[in-house]
Amino acid sequence: MRSISIRWLLALLPLALLAGCSNNNNETSPTTGTMRVRMTDAPAAVQAVNLVVTEVSARVAEGQPDSLSGWQVLSSGSKTVNLLTLQNGTFTTIGEARIPTGTYTQVRLKLGAGSTVTVDGTTYPLTVPSGEQSGLKLNGTFLVTSGGTTDVVLDFDASRSIIQTGAGQYMLQPVIRLMSSASAGAIRGVVQPSSATTSIYATQGVDTVATALTNTNGAFMMSVLNPGTYQVRFHPQTGFRDTTLTNVVVSAGQTAVVDTMRLTANPVRPQ
Repeated sequence: MRSISIRWLLALLPLALLAGCSNNNNETSPTTGTMRVRMTDAPAAVQAVNLVVTEVSARVAEGQPDSLSGWQVLSSGSKTVNLLTLQNGTFTTIGEARIPTGTYTQVRLKLGAGSTVTVDGTTYPLTVPSGEQSGLKLNGTFLVTSGGTTDVVLDFDASRSIIQTGAGQYMLQPVIRLMSSASAGAIRGVVQPSSATTSIYATQGVDTVATALTNTNGAFMMSVLNPGTYQVRFHPQTGFRDTTLTNVVVSAGQTAVVDTMRLTANPVRPQ
């Protein structure tokens, strides 16, 4: 009986060692989560801004395990995005992938040849300094957790990003806000009459943080806002007075809905 027991123990020993090795591998293998990068835009006085995005990646924070370092690619392959179609709360996903869990401190956009801007019906090449080689690097801190999705949103302000040089060429000097969607707030509302095209500005003190332009229904939305208190300024293009709302509070992950703004017509001056 004793010899049979010993033979059984010897037979089970390789299985026990294999199970132990398997457990150790599970403990040391990295877990993954999903990072998604979405983009929206503010209005600009041009007809189109087409950016050729060739790569989106995220940089690992320093101090992570040795097995996790450098850039993790979220998307590759050329994709053309017209920024002016991404207004009033419209987003497009430009990168998404499962990557190792950990802390990331930068998002990088690489832009390829062929980006253009259309002004007064004419399309011009859009020069992107360093965009093809080193890419546009945007700072932010983002935690990717096991099995979770980290949603990163960015507002690409085309109106302040397109520069015309003295030689008549157009150059991209990006003005971009970047944060996690869980931290970002928004402001939305409606302007009446809807026929009065109106520019809207979210300001803090003397700083203009975000802009929007009413759509055909008079609706507007400004996204990717830090939590805080804003003034919302309404500037109709013609026929109506400027108006300002004060103390509009924006909270993280929430959309502040302002009351319908009913514009006041400019007084008719006697002839």
